[in-house]
Amino acid sequence: MKPGDLVRNKNSESGELGLFIGTRIFRASNSNDPRDVYACAEVMWFNRNALNGDRVSTIQPDLIEVVNE
Repeated sequence: MKPGDLVRNKNSESGELGLFIGTRIFRASNSNDPRDVYACAEVMWFNRNALNGDRVSTIQPDLIEVVNE
């Protein structure tokens, strides 16, 4: 998956679409353990906002699929 790809939320019954922005890395605070690092996809959804009002939200990468290549 690369920035600019059109993606579909696999868990959405309506086939929710968005634009893949990139990957965001999260680290547990005060930890150097590599198991405390995980990545999420950042997606700008076309038809909804996140709870804080933002168009861009994070989602687990295995829950989206690329629609165009």
